[in-house]
Order: sequence, then structure tokens, then C-alpha cells
Amino acid sequence: MAFAPVSSLTVDGFPKFLTVVYHRMIESAIIAFIDLNLPDRLVHAVPHQGFTLDEIIGTDDHSTWNKDVLYRILRACVVTGVVKQVNDDKHFALTESGAMLTSNHPSHARDLIKFVAEPETTSALSKLVNVTRRESVSGIDLTFGVDFYTMVALPAHEQYSHTFNGALTAISQYVGDRLAFAVDFGRFDTVLDLGGNTGAFLAQVLQHNPSVKHGIVFDMPRVIKEVNKGEVFQSRHISKDRYSFVAGDIFDPSDIPQVDAYLIKQLLHDFSDEKVVTILSAIRQANETSSRKTITIFIVEHVILGDGAVSDWQSIAMDMLMTSIIDSGKERSQEEYQQLLEQAGFHFKQLYPLQAPNSIIEAVWIKH
Repeated sequence: MAFAPVSSLTVDGFPKFLTVVYHRMIESAIIAFIDLNLPDRLVHAVPHQGFTLDEIIGTDDHSTWNKDVLYRILRACVVTGVVKQVNDDKHFALTESGAMLTSNHPSHARDLIKFVAEPETTSALSKLVNVTRRESVSGIDLTFGVDFYTMVALPAHEQYSHTFNGALTAISQYVGDRLAFAVDFGRFDTVLDLGGNTGAFLAQVLQHNPSVKHGIVFDMPRVIKEVNKGEVFQSRHISKDRYSFVAGDIFDPSDIPQVDAYLIKQLLHDFSDEKVVTILSAIRQANETSSRKTITIFIVEHVILGDGAVSDWQSIAMDMLMTSIIDSGKERSQEEYQQLLEQAGFHFKQLYPLQAPNSIIEAVWIKH
């Protein structure tokens, strides 16, 4: 007997809460599946033959594995569509989705799941009540005594920082092509990705807009040192003379290079309203000596659209994460962004309500 999958967001009454609880339980199997490195063990299985438990364990000391629990984890992953049973209930293989969880898959889906499941993140999320009661500015501060970005820079959290960067890349690669096609970026000669991390989104913009002559990834020195090999650009066969990396402070106008357009993707949701105005003002101030008469910025965020927008549940879910891990972190509506843009001297021009789940806000500063 087959049933259509049911989301906990589409049912009412007690079944809504049952599905929330069951999803939480089944998520633990996927996380264990990753932490046990089972995707990498299964990737070598012949699809129509699969691997038995003994073949999955391989050359490891079999006495260190609980085969019964391993089987039950794999069975749970079959339910999620990450693993499939081949021929019988004793042979397992990865599905197309499951293959995305291997350690070297370009989607970085593994990093995305691990970031949300890591102790640093789960601890912060568990402190939402404390933050609401004003016992701390964020769950990260309450747990580690420092803010999020100070924490990820500490040697003890190096792996978490790496996973965080991978998670950002995963999201950028998933939504980036759709975002890159949504706007005519080809009207600009130069584009800068502010707080661009690996430059995944900028790479997609350059790939789909060959008329853009040069793109710059701008981020903190620590980040630029890690990502300046340009792997995401190379994977898209973008010529090295079309991109570069610049390290600096997003709050310091003297650090920010002058270009035609600025991409600000999933950055402003990290900051309070006051700091968002400071960042936007820094872009404007950086260009006061520019010969360009118009500077364009593109804010790419989980914009809360209202009016029953399909993407709002994802935007509001992200808002809960931001509230938990970053002091004053939040998702905003179009109207809230318009107010901040005006305070920084920019004029709202257009909303691209893509619901990818990100949407794009275009704004301009016109020199008088």
C-alpha cells in the first residue's frame, strides 16, 4: 500500500505534531549516515547489485560495528529516499539523492546538513528561549562566550568553520543559477560579491553573463586565505583574468573596491538594522570619488514576502536560525529593506520575488 508523502506543514490537528516529531527522529538517521561516512562506503557499490552490511563495513574490525543498528539506519535512509534496497532487504545502494551526500560531491549537500546538525548550531538553536528572555544576545554567545564570527575563527572550531563555508557554497550553487538568470547582470562591466565567501554566486553570474569583464570576491582576510584558489571559478571554466579576490572590512569604505554593481548575498541578515545601514553607507562612501554616476546593489536574501508566498515558511525558518546563532541576525521584508536603503542613501528600484527561496532587491545610488 503506497501513500503520498505528507509534509508537517500541510496537515492540521494532532497529525501535524506527529509528523514534526517523526521528521526529527528520521533526521537523526541521515545525520548518522553521514557521520559514519556511509555515503562514501556505498558509492562504490554496483547500482543493480548493492552492498551487504559486511561489504559496507569492509576491512574495518567488524567487532566495532553494531550490525543490527547499522541495518536499521540504512532502513531509515531507504524511507527518506537516500538509500535503496537492491533485489532484497540485505543489499543497499545509494540513490541519486544519496550520492549527493558523498564527501567530494560538488553540491556540498553534506556540509549543509552537517552545519545544521553540528553541536555549535544545535546548541545555539536550543538557546532560543534564553535569547527571548534577554539572557543573551545569541545562543552562540551564551554557549561559547563570543559572537558567531569570532567563534568560527577559533582553532577549536576550524572544522565547523569549514563546514559553514561548505554550507554557504551548497546554498549558492543550488539557487545561484536561477538567481543569475533572473537579472540582467550583463549590463555591468565590473561586479563585486560583498562577503562572497568562495565566490560561488559570482562564478555563476560570470558564467551566465560573459559580457561582465571582471568580478571581485570581497571578504575577510581569513576567508579569502582559504578560498582564493578559485576552485568554483575553475569548475565553471571561467578565465582567471575575469575574477580576483580582495580581503578587507565590509564596514570600511577605504577597503571596498569601486565597481559598477555589488552583490550582497545572505550577508545583511547577519546584522542589526544599524549595521546594515553602515554596510550600505560604506559602499556609497567607497564610490564618492568614482567617475560612475550610478552605483547599483543587489540584495539577495530570504525576503519575507507575505500574502501567502510559498517561500515564506523557508524564510521564517531561516529567521529562527539567524536569531539563534547571531546577535541581531534576522530576515526582513521588502518594506524593512526599503527603509534601510533610504537611510543609507539608496533608492529602491525593483523586487525580483523569485522565491528560490531567495529573492532579489535591486537598489541604486545616483550621484548628484
